[in-house]
Amino acid sequence: MEVGVIDFHALALAAKRANSAYVENDDESKAAFEALGDIWVAQFQDDSRQACLSVDPGGAAWLSISGTRASQGQLLDIYRDTQLEPVAVKGGTVTRGVCDGMDHVFDWALSTAPAGTVLNVCGHSLGAARAALSLAYLPADQVGALYSFAQPKFLAADFYKTYAAELSRMTCIVSGRDGWCSWPWFDKRWQSRPPIQHIWLKDDRGTFAMIDGNKWPGGWNFGDHDMGEYQVRIEKIAAMSDVKPAA
Repeated sequence: MEVGVIDFHALALAAKRANSAYVENDDESKAAFEALGDIWVAQFQDDSRQACLSVDPGGAAWLSISGTRASQGQLLDIYRDTQLEPVAVKGGTVTRGVCDGMDHVFDWALSTAPAGTVLNVCGHSLGAARAALSLAYLPADQVGALYSFAQPKFLAADFYKTYAAELSRMTCIVSGRDGWCSWPWFDKRWQSRPPIQHIWLKDDRGTFAMIDGNKWPGGWNFGDHDMGEYQVRIEKIAAMSDVKPAA
């Protein structure tokens, strides 16, 4: 993906939606999405999955999927979401943690939105991996843009090979040396990222680079995983008059 075709203002809004997807209370969730200019439609919640449907001012529908809700005291999320047993889905192999129960989420989204609605999908962390997973669950003609923030390695290379053409609609962002985005660290079954150019956020000053996802070095800085930090760094770039990646 070339820098010239990246709409950083749209990317900043997608980051805000991914961040707002963590809000659990319906009234507070509605307020968070309405603050972005979206019409809040509904929220899905169960014991380890959460997502929100909204419609932006241009009429586009968004499915925003939360990541693991550990900070909200949902400690079972951590155990369930990090299960690394391989599971076969349409198009390839993924971890049990990323796909378990997601058929209910995607079925809910399809049944809640008007028939045939194209869904743009975004998410942070586990939610980012589930945004990519949407390719296996949503009808091909109902998948719009995909935005992935801090996506761990929960989908195997065979999945990405199957959906190579669809990945052209995906924007992937990594930040600093994000430790959780680097996970699983050592399990050789799970070492693939979407084989596309990723936006690598370097610092809070708007420095970034474009890098093949599988060449990003990763690291052990777990503070870099915070969705709020991703959002701030992207907003900094969106506010710049001359957007250029670092050499």
